[in-house]
Amino acid sequence: MKSTRSRNLAEATCRALEACSEEWVKRAGRGVRLEAKVEEDGEVSIAPGGLRFASTEAFQRAIETGFALPRIVPLLLRPVDSIRAILTLRALARIFEDETDSEMKAALGLRGGLAAAEVLGLRDPKCREALQREKPGVVAFEVSGMNFGAWFGFGPNGSPKSGSGKPLEEAAAKVCFRDSGVACRAVDGILDSLAAPALGEVEVTGRIPLAEVVGYVADLAASRLGFAR
Repeated sequence: MKSTRSRNLAEATCRALEACSEEWVKRAGRGVRLEAKVEEDGEVSIAPGGLRFASTEAFQRAIETGFALPRIVPLLLRPVDSIRAILTLRALARIFEDETDSEMKAALGLRGGLAAAEVLGLRDPKCREALQREKPGVVAFEVSGMNFGAWFGFGPNGSPKSGSGKPLEEAAAKVCFRDSGVACRAVDGILDSLAAPALGEVEVTGRIPLAEVVGYVADLAASRLGFAR
């Protein structure tokens, strides 16, 4: 049986994949929104279509490289939808490998990292404790010069949530990256979060402690997502 940590990571990756595909469809106008789920038997299924991977390791290879051998029978039951899902997986993999389209990588990487933070903020002990120490609220994320917005928030009795665009309620804090290149460095996990504000690369306003704890959870989530780095 897979360890709890491995399953948490797989479920965080599933959530990030869903968010990235949704952002990709919205921005590129093609591809399909994917729905990914870790099944009770440890296999991972992806809809639409019949993509089903025998293990979380095979699933990880699929989203890192754009391809891994799925189970054949479920795929053949819905071949057209399965092919559309495979093409979307390959497109997402290429985006994170391509250094020329920093805006698309920044948008998908930030959105996916915040989505993965939903799962870790709920299930990972360190992340859950970090959020519980802070008063609830919403943090909005922006990239200067880009048509991009995302948010992450949590309530006193609710699970962490994230989304694209403007938050549903007024943000208690805002994080603005200077440009898409800085945002990509954050996605890659190489941005110095301590030096960045002093260098003018990141502007944080509002409830700074809330932004810091959300940033900690999001950074930890992004560092564990192999396909986004």
